[in-house]
Amino acid sequence: MISRAAVAAVSSALIFGGAVIAASPASAVGSSACDYRPAYSPVTKATTTVNLRNGPSTSYYSKGLLTKGVRFDKLCSRNNHLWFYGKVLDGPNRGKWGWVNGHYLRER
Repeated sequence: MISRAAVAAVSSALIFGGAVIAASPASAVGSSACDYRPAYSPVTKATTTVNLRNGPSTSYYSKGLLTKGVRFDKLCSRNNHLWFYGKVLDGPNRGKWGWVNGHYLRER
């Protein structure tokens, strides 16, 4: 016979496991995550195809792709200018706000 404690433990594990499986992906992070806001930041262009993410790391989901040459207006940055938050100025994701890794952006 299975004890009540064992049943409770298995039930808790199943409930907890189900909650973890049902958990949503990383939540969106806007400009509040910035740790640097310059007085002026020039518009940049993507140097290659790069993800526009909903947060400042690859653990956040992609909101779309910026192809080479697409302009990106930087508002602020995070992690010593590794990630930039801003607005896409052209291409299929025009008008979207998100995060781009700074390695793939250059001043025009």
